[in-house]
Amino acid sequence: MYVKGNALADLDFESFAGLETHLAAWMLVADQRIHGTTHEAPRVRFERDERPMLRPLSMRALPIREQRLPRRVALDALVDVDTVRYSVPHRLVRDHVEVVVDADTVRIFHGATLVATHPRSHEPFTRVTDPAHYAGLWRSPTAPLDRVSTPLAVLGRDLAEYAAVIVGGGQ
Repeated sequence: MYVKGNALADLDFESFAGLETHLAAWMLVADQRIHGTTHEAPRVRFERDERPMLRPLSMRALPIREQRLPRRVALDALVDVDTVRYSVPHRLVRDHVEVVVDADTVRIFHGATLVATHPRSHEPFTRVTDPAHYAGLWRSPTAPLDRVSTPLAVLGRDLAEYAAVIVGGGQ
């Protein structure tokens, strides 16, 4: 409120750069004024009491122990975390899940039930999938073909007959 009422009150600025220039100059003046409560200039108090307590920030980012992220399962049975896509069981498409991410693992919960666990990937735009999550969606490549009827077989013709017509030009 102090800055709003004292630095910005009734002022208009042509640009954001103009606002920044004004505030930089105003802070130099305001930091030298005697504060009504402390009876000291904020700059003097900062240099005496606060600056000696400051320490440099670590060059490494602080570790994040765990993140909990709400997600909705996409139509391809994947959820996104930091541009990486992780699979979940296909029956959860369009359901809401909670993704728990730590440094090494991604765990996905549907309600209180753990439905998927994956190693964490840090490679952007990759997919981490478990084939079991898609089980039952497609015919197994080892399934016998005689159990599968093709649309042409229903019509009583084999694809070889059509190939013969095209190659030989006959009927």
